[in-house]
Amino acid sequence: MGVFSGGNGSRRPAEPDDEDLGHQGMAIELIDAFAEHDAAGLAELDEAGRAAQLKARQALYNYVDRIWEDAKARGVEPASRPEWSVVAGLRDLTNALMEQATQAQSAAGDEDAL
Repeated sequence: MGVFSGGNGSRRPAEPDDEDLGHQGMAIELIDAFAEHDAAGLAELDEAGRAAQLKARQALYNYVDRIWEDAKARGVEPASRPEWSVVAGLRDLTNALMEQATQAQSAAGDEDAL
C-alpha cells in the first residue's frame, strides 16, 4: 500500500497506522516513488536551474530542521514523540530532495558540484 490507500481507486491519504508506516515511513515511501521523476526533471534543467533547485530545497530543509532543532532546544525530545513523526518525515523528505539535486549537479558535471 502506498502513500494513498484504499480500494476501488480511492485517493484518501493513508492513515498513520496503515501498515505501520506513520508519517516518517510515508515520507520515505514518497521519496522512493518520486526519485526517478525528480532525477529526470533535474536532468532536463540547465546548470543555473539545478543550482536554483538546490538552493530552494536547502531553504526548505533549513526551515523544517529549525522546527525540529527548536523543539529539541526546548526539551521536547521530538524523536521519541509520535506527534513529531510528521516533522521527522519532512526532514527526511527535504534532505532527500537536497541530495537528489546535488547528485544531479554532479552527474551533469556542474561547476557548483565540483
